[in-house]
Amino acid sequence: MKAAPPLVLVEARMARRRPATGTARYIDELRAAIDAVAPSDLRIRWLLGPPGVPRRGRFTGVINAALDVLWMHVAVPIVALASQASLIHGTFNWLPVLSPTSTSVTIQDLAWERMPEAFEPGFRRFATRFTRMAARRASIVVVPSRSTGDDVTAFYGTDPSRIRVAPLAPTRHGSANVAREPFILAVGANEPRKRIVELIRAHRRYFEAAGPGPESCRLIVVGDAGGLDGELRAAAGPGCELRGVVSEPELASLYERAALMVYPSAYEGFGLPILEAMSYGCPVLTARNSSLPEAGGDVALYLDDMSPDAFARCLGEVLASRTALVELGERSREHAATFTWERTARATLDAMREALR
Repeated sequence: MKAAPPLVLVEARMARRRPATGTARYIDELRAAIDAVAPSDLRIRWLLGPPGVPRRGRFTGVINAALDVLWMHVAVPIVALASQASLIHGTFNWLPVLSPTSTSVTIQDLAWERMPEAFEPGFRRFATRFTRMAARRASIVVVPSRSTGDDVTAFYGTDPSRIRVAPLAPTRHGSANVAREPFILAVGANEPRKRIVELIRAHRRYFEAAGPGPESCRLIVVGDAGGLDGELRAAAGPGCELRGVVSEPELASLYERAALMVYPSAYEGFGLPILEAMSYGCPVLTARNSSLPEAGGDVALYLDDMSPDAFARCLGEVLASRTALVELGERSREHAATFTWERTARATLDAMREALR
């Protein structure tokens, strides 16, 4: 009788723990792509675990942290033993402290190491301890970008020969027949490292210099502002609209119609919104740091000086020729099409196979 293929347990609780986040989208898309690939040499079992407690302050944060620890370090090893799994793969930075089998892990980013001032000390200690352990013990470490791989080596000493890059991909592609409108789109507002406040201030200067008129581009900011809501509203001037969380169809419509998407983040493990905008033919202006040039390639426009005056001048220069932006949008669409979730899935499956060997 032919032996059954090795069983891989994919720990994916963050898809249930933090729904409607970038991490949940990554897990959902990866799962769908792996199911579509349907590898015959591996049995894949997804472990979603219990949901998290709705966040209502520090106390619920402690409860969720306790649930995370119990799930990862107690429940997952027990399931691995009971099912005689050959590999545990973690999709979000962490692995069990004691694993009864081989392991591999995907490390999404090391934002708390690169920008410690943006995170609470307790979270930094928690994240550093368990991510460092996973990076050092996993047979293979998967990262979404070369930049994140370099960070894993720099901060945790992981041998580069154990690191594999599996770039992410946009989920949808928009119509090429929708007319662009005079507004700038910004996505994601709830963390200081996204630098949306700086964008709003720069846009205010640009808008004042351009003057009111049909060709002056408004700024539309979408995403949960979280604790930055007051600061965002204080910085907003004429022509700036804070929409908060929007539906998927509304976000798609904004991508299709925006003259430009600006993504000035100070650090990203990959920068998926860049490719999402490009997949709708929306040109992108982004900061030149971390993984962002890997996502934007030679098609995105890059911002090197984040001072308010320089940022405002850059907006004015980029928005001066709408015809050039439309042409850049078509090149952006072609660039985004080179990134697919099938590619991500195959690279991740290959990493699992290496870990099994």
